[in-house]
Amino acid sequence: MSASINSNHLYSNRLIGLNVYFKEMIELYESKKFPKILMLNGKKGTGKFTLTMHFMNYIFSKNEETAYSLKNNTINTNSSFYNLLLNNSSQDVILIKAEEDKNIKIDDIRSLKSTLTKSSLSNNSRFTIIDEVEFLNTNSINALLKTLEEPSDNNFFILINNQQADLVETISSRCLKTNIFLNSIQRNEVINFLIKERGVEELIESNSNISPGLFFRFNEIYSKYKISKNDSIFIKLNILINGYKKYKDKTLINLAYFLIDYSFFQKIQNNENELEFLLDTKSSIIKIINNFVQFNLSINSVMYSIEVKLKNV
Repeated sequence: MSASINSNHLYSNRLIGLNVYFKEMIELYESKKFPKILMLNGKKGTGKFTLTMHFMNYIFSKNEETAYSLKNNTINTNSSFYNLLLNNSSQDVILIKAEEDKNIKIDDIRSLKSTLTKSSLSNNSRFTIIDEVEFLNTNSINALLKTLEEPSDNNFFILINNQQADLVETISSRCLKTNIFLNSIQRNEVINFLIKERGVEELIESNSNISPGLFFRFNEIYSKYKISKNDSIFIKLNILINGYKKYKDKTLINLAYFLIDYSFFQKIQNNENELEFLLDTKSSIIKIINNFVQFNLSINSVMYSIEVKLKNV
């Protein structure tokens, strides 16, 4: 149903900033009150998937000598379960994920339904994790609803909603919801820990208000496309728009939107008297890029239009 976990996620073996949520999930599970269908809501990159993976490792490595460490919320990478989960080969955890902002495949949901009708060889609790649940299409939703309506005693669902698209109410209404949020202190703690852990160079503006996951994804794009903090907003947008034209990677457009927001936020702080004009200009540039994506416009005409707008600010 999905490729190996690390190929699709920024996934740290140390849980930072989400300890309260983790403790609540453990308490619910240990008291046998864990909901059949839990939905984790929050901005993309806030650590919902990492939180879920830590919870899985806690549950299924408890009886190993290399069990999960609650002392410092760390996964033991020598755990046999950890390695099964890493390769998405655990019989107790089923992972389904959208690929590159595309809808989750109906075949994955059909396969899930077939799997859940069979007993697990281990007789453990079995968890189905659906990441980016907002990318279920109509057919997938209808198939999933039938599965969610009558979960067996041993089957649990964790649905991760990154709020990138409207979520169908028929799915949402069947879930117990937990909203995942990082304050600025927690966010910086996570980013600083991961920078040190992974030994990466900090390329993107660090005081920008984005989630840790997006921070590192955007940082990777800066490195790949040789974007510098010192480049003008026009140069950055030119690189990203050309990259999108070639690779159709929606993350490049998301970074373009972020850079526009960040740039105009700074301009507004320095020129509050021009607030209305700056907001109108920002909206116009975003509309130009939206039209570029939607109608596959030529890069030259798009960049010329953006250049004209930026010259006036």
